[in-house]
Amino acid sequence: MASDTKHGDSDHLEKEPGNLTEINAASVALSAAMAAQKPSLLSKSMIKLYFIMAVGYMVSTMNGFDSSLMGAVNAMKPYQETFSLDGAGATTGLVFIIYNLGQIAAFPFCGLLADGYGRRVCIFAGCFVVVIGTAVQASCHALNVFMAGRFILGFGAALASGAGPAYTVELAHPAYRGTMAGMYNNFWWFGSILAGWATYGSNKNYTTSWAWRIPTIVQAGLPIIVMILILFFPESPRWLIYHDRQEEALAIFAKYHGDGDENAPVVQLQYNEVVEQMNLTRNDNPWWDFRELVNTAGARYRLYMVILMSFFGQWSGNNVVSYFLPLMMDQAGLKDPNQQLLINAILPIFTMMGACYGATLLDRLGRRVMLLGGLTGALFSYILLTAFTAQSEKHPSLSYGVIVSVFLFMVTFAWGFTPLQTLYSVECLENRTRAKGSGLNFLFLNVAMVVNTYGISVGIAAIGWKLYLTLVDIAGTAGTAGTARQNSQELLAEPNVAEH
Repeated sequence: MASDTKHGDSDHLEKEPGNLTEINAASVALSAAMAAQKPSLLSKSMIKLYFIMAVGYMVSTMNGFDSSLMGAVNAMKPYQETFSLDGAGATTGLVFIIYNLGQIAAFPFCGLLADGYGRRVCIFAGCFVVVIGTAVQASCHALNVFMAGRFILGFGAALASGAGPAYTVELAHPAYRGTMAGMYNNFWWFGSILAGWATYGSNKNYTTSWAWRIPTIVQAGLPIIVMILILFFPESPRWLIYHDRQEEALAIFAKYHGDGDENAPVVQLQYNEVVEQMNLTRNDNPWWDFRELVNTAGARYRLYMVILMSFFGQWSGNNVVSYFLPLMMDQAGLKDPNQQLLINAILPIFTMMGACYGATLLDRLGRRVMLLGGLTGALFSYILLTAFTAQSEKHPSLSYGVIVSVFLFMVTFAWGFTPLQTLYSVECLENRTRAKGSGLNFLFLNVAMVVNTYGISVGIAAIGWKLYLTLVDIAGTAGTAGTARQNSQELLAEPNVAEH
């Protein structure tokens, strides 16, 4: 991606002078193309592209909606009475992670659909399965049926998410790719906002099982919108080129990046880059063959970075807040369920604001600076959270300190980490391995969530706030790993690896 050559890679550029000319040439070429035809942010083609991007971002809302939904309904008395649950422990952990097990089960099919049939088909199929899972979950009366619905939901969300990041990155305008693509994962919080307010309103107005059924039904709303609109949107031009449909790809580049001019410099630059890369790296590996992700030192390093992002993105403390915020508030002395759910609804608004602001800084500050800044702020906030929670039983006024610490933690984490959690992994991968690598990213992400969420559910029931000490440790480790990254950049400079 030419637009990303001038940021985040300065370390290895200094160490690899032989690679400097090639990358600088790409940067200069993009700058020259932009100067020759400066894109207008409010042109007709850009407005159309914004709309396509916004619908693509809705794919990211599915996981955000589910985590906020389950964290909220888990605190509702009608939900607990329907399924004889108490809000924590092994059974609750299993109810949570069955969604992630569904996502793990979908992994083999992500590459098959996204690479074989196109990004749009994969997104459509995933949204369709999500709607089926929502119907099963919202209409059930037994816990095993509820869990079956969650498994189906997770399966569908993984299919859509396996293609969603690649679709938005590959359609984003190269001049604004960092911001436009970085916004994808920020919409995780938009889903969380919708779920937060849906659960708050339903719990306040219903005392029957409709308190948790209504927000569960709402969960199907955005997937239905995506499923319908994606049929009318263009396919990824990179996917088209790799499937010998160059004329269609060129027309899409021209329509959305060149104001309809196929000869526009930025259109020709992108088109020729993708064609050249395809000619250099194309192979006929079937969808189930993942050897190309590990067959060179550079490929293995890319995969290593993808795996690290998956695990640190879930093991840095954010998962506790996503699924157990009401329970955290209860342990801090805030016992009113409506008050807990109101905080659960307000928090993602501020978090999304932080994430969106972070996305606008990606191209200026660089990826590594954003990651380290977000993790450092998160570590500091979690230390405060742990200290305030530990003393809140003796000093009830400190419960407000817990609330402030949670907000500070989530905003700083979202500022530095959320825009990059998907974007960074996609950028680490080459075009030809992007769909497989994205699927693998979600596989490891969900493995991390299964271990983390189940462990948190059992741990928080057994030892309460002391569990936070473990997460402080992990957040510190994540920051150390982020610093170590600067010493390994040279691996990305080997032939056919440096694709920024």
